[in-house]
This record gives sequence, C-alpha cells and structure tokens, in this order.
Amino acid sequence: MTDVNVCTIPDLTRTTELSLPEELQLALPAMSGQLRFGSMDIAVAALIDLAFRGRLVATRSRFGPSSNAKLTLVDASPTGNGPLDAVLQAFVERGKPWKIYPAVTALWAVVSEATTASLVARGALTTNGTMRDRGSHLEPLDLALREDLMARIDRAPSAEDPRATVLLDIRQHSAWGFTPKPGQRRPPVLADYPENVGITARGALSALYIASGSAV
Repeated sequence: MTDVNVCTIPDLTRTTELSLPEELQLALPAMSGQLRFGSMDIAVAALIDLAFRGRLVATRSRFGPSSNAKLTLVDASPTGNGPLDAVLQAFVERGKPWKIYPAVTALWAVVSEATTASLVARGALTTNGTMRDRGSHLEPLDLALREDLMARIDRAPSAEDPRATVLLDIRQHSAWGFTPKPGQRRPPVLADYPENVGITARGALSALYIASGSAV
C-alpha cells in the first residue's frame, strides 16, 4: 500500500540555498588530492531530497530487497533547483512509477551533470574536463563552504542538523565508506526518517550499497 501521508522534517523541506545533491558533491572526500565528480551517490541524494519535499512517494515491494520499492511522482512542479528538477523531468518523461534501483543507475549521470552545472553557476566550483573524461576533476572555489559542509558531516549526527545525518548516511553506504574518528559513533542510519522518506532512503541507500560495489 502506498504511503500517502507524507511526513516531513522542516529543516529538509524549507527552501535552502543548496539541495542535498549539491551539498554532497561539495562535501565528497578528495581522491588523490582532487574532488571527484559525484555519481550514484548524487542520484541517491536527489531522490531522498525529493521524498522529503513530498514530490516522490514510495511503495514497499512485497517481495525482494528494499531497492525494489517503487517511486511515484506526485508533484511535478519545478523546485527551482537544477539537480532536483532534472530528476522530476526524468520521472515526467517516464510517465509511470520507477523502481528505486534502476532509477538510481539510470539517473546518476544526468543528476551529476545538473549538480555540477548548478554549482558552477553559483561560483562554488569549477571543472577540469567532464565526468566522462579520464583524469577529470572538480576544483572547489568556495573553500569555506566546502570546509563547513565537511565539518558538519564529520561531527556526530545531531537532531539539530538532520541534513548532515542524511549526507553521512549516503556516504556510509557508498563505495568510499565511513571511517569514524576516535570517539565518534556510526550514524543512526534511517533512525529518524519519516515513514515515506524511510522507504525511499532505505531503498536508495541499499541500491547505492549494491551498485557501487560496497557489498562485495
């Protein structure tokens, strides 16, 4: 049965300067000293963000893993945010519900490109090549913003900053993993998510865990 009573957390549904995929892109850990282009982790962030905003409603799968849950678009009106609107447009063009796993694997490129374009337009970063070019990478221009986002994620999760907990959940389920600092506990994955968002997040994080190779 579809969860139609969509619960929300105010800090995640109010208009913010950056969407979850944009925040995640800026806060990704450096690889060989460089900021990589986001991939499936960015798509997962966009789906969870849209679930929090009540744009996507998840239906549990009776059989199979949580990544088989179906996402139904219930509000296609533009958000004004490039990465999120790219996902909404993809759902509109599809014209029917989408299982979470194939949605993540199909949407990652368009969401990553939209996220990069949005952050470049904001003056937050610049690109060196495209995400399809070997050796390409991103260069943060707003270093204070990146450092603030990374510090928020590295702190122990707090109810006062649910966005950081979401980003930490995503990072923990990616191929890049999560290594707690001394005295830091692992994040309470999905602990405080509203029901509909919990279904979406559980499925999207499971899809990320499997597709990125973390389960191997």
